[in-house]
Amino acid sequence: MRLTVLAIAALSLAACSGGESANNESSGGSAAVEPTPGNLSIDPQNTVVPLDPPGNAAVQSPVPLPTASPVALTALPAGFEGRWGMVPNDCDPKRADNKGLLTIAGDRLSFYESRGTAGSIRQTQPTQVAFALPMSGEGQTWSEPTTLTLLDDGKTLVREAKGSPDRAGSFRYSRCPA
Repeated sequence: MRLTVLAIAALSLAACSGGESANNESSGGSAAVEPTPGNLSIDPQNTVVPLDPPGNAAVQSPVPLPTASPVALTALPAGFEGRWGMVPNDCDPKRADNKGLLTIAGDRLSFYESRGTAGSIRQTQPTQVAFALPMSGEGQTWSEPTTLTLLDDGKTLVREAKGSPDRAGSFRYSRCPA
């Protein structure tokens, strides 16, 4: 009698299993779930989720993300050209004291009392260029590695000058009206 009860219980459990096939797929909507250890240090060989499965080239050597490389130019892009002032009075051509005026034409940069010709121009972003800027003015010569960045849809120019501490810094200009 006891053996019959156990046989009936075993058959009942088999009938409730949902009819799983040999490849562990369920036709009744329930799926077998592989247990994941709560602490991955329990599985030091990564047998549950291998980090580097053999023969999987995509996992072994991922494709690097593309990086933008600087574009070499012979002149500054047209968006940088024009007259730029640090204050509104710098844009007034009738004034003689426009000490914050910067004029850019081609590869030439002209300031109040100095001039420079950009060399080794590299466009690092669509709105940014970097270059070497040998300068001369007031009987002196020097070099200023420079970066120009356009902001506000080309209405603002930021000049980053590196070099000697007395000339280095960040300077903001507004485009002068035509």
